[in-house]
Amino acid sequence: MNYLPRSRRSVYSVAALLGAILMLGFVAQPIAAQSGIVASQSISSGVPSQVFSGNATQITNGTVSFNFMGTGGNDTFNLYGGNASAVFEATGMLDNTFNIITGNPGTNGTMGVNSTVFSLVSGANSTFNIVQNNFNSSVSFSIIAGPNSYVNDTSMGPVFNTFFSINLGSNSTASLGSSFVGNETTINVVY
Repeated sequence: MNYLPRSRRSVYSVAALLGAILMLGFVAQPIAAQSGIVASQSISSGVPSQVFSGNATQITNGTVSFNFMGTGGNDTFNLYGGNASAVFEATGMLDNTFNIITGNPGTNGTMGVNSTVFSLVSGANSTFNIVQNNFNSSVSFSIIAGPNSYVNDTSMGPVFNTFFSINLGSNSTASLGSSFVGNETTINVVY
């Protein structure tokens, strides 16, 4: 007689398991369908002379997010935007080099729909090399660096809306030489 109740328990367990699998199947599809995150990466290191690379050039749709922190000093941050909206956060201590290509995130030919944001923080003696290629999308830069730092911005032709908020320490220089043609370009530099 014990065989029958155990059998019912097994049937109920299997039915509950199948029900859970079916429920997950219906729930997972809408979540995946509405998710715009294509890539997300977060790395930190306290070892000196680290190279951090965030490359979104192969991403064509969705949102890309990179978060890098180097506390060892003398680090290199290579940040390459692509055709997707992106957020790049990079923080270093001293003597860092930031190499940036903005990318050109656009959607269905609509100008300025997507954007790339660069939030960069570094200590003294840091260099920011920026090449803009956002001919139909917006890019925003928030740069904070210590004394004796250098920001060099150029472009690969006329660029759309660009927003710079730069705060540099003493004896620093910012050279913004891009061909700005966007009607919402704002530049704020404080030494």
